[in-house]
Amino acid sequence: MEIYERIRYLRKNHLHLSQTAFGEKLGVSRSVINNIESNVLARPEQKLSLIKLICKEFSVSEDWILNGAEPMIIEPDTFNLDDFVKQHNGTELELEIMKAYFELEPDVRQKLIQHFSSVFVKNKDESEKLSPTEIAKAEYIKSRSKLVKKQENNTNPTNEKSLEELSDEEQIELYRQELKHEREVKEKSEALRKSG
Repeated sequence: MEIYERIRYLRKNHLHLSQTAFGEKLGVSRSVINNIESNVLARPEQKLSLIKLICKEFSVSEDWILNGAEPMIIEPDTFNLDDFVKQHNGTELELEIMKAYFELEPDVRQKLIQHFSSVFVKNKDESEKLSPTEIAKAEYIKSRSKLVKKQENNTNPTNEKSLEELSDEEQIELYRQELKHEREVKEKSEALRKSG
């Protein structure tokens, strides 16, 4: 298989994109893609820069496009939290705090996020006007927290039951309340946006 055939194969068989869609992702026209796949570029030097762009945009091995050497797709490097913290001059304590956070149960993390989100919104400088989207988001977070608390209290006064343990009917009712509130918040946000 030649270079132009591998590019066509990548586009059609792996990415399942039309020439137009493929070109849009690369910032070139369909005719450029057609020319490269037909092996008739007006400026052959254009081919190498386009190949580099294809490799970067779609995580494709340049060696595969140029020589057919496997693998075709380059697997992204794995993320290493320790390295990330070190690169950003983080301390050991900061690293331990992050690790401890992710060891918490998901519902506990969600409650922490809700709590701190509402605290951050409350503590925003009064001189800084919140956008309608920020207001709607803060109201949603507060109401979601109240709904979850209310639902947990109604279904289990001792609060031993997590959201995942609610019955289907209880989860559906909670979801209905959330949707209703989302609509109300969206309407308020739209009204605020139009008035301000």
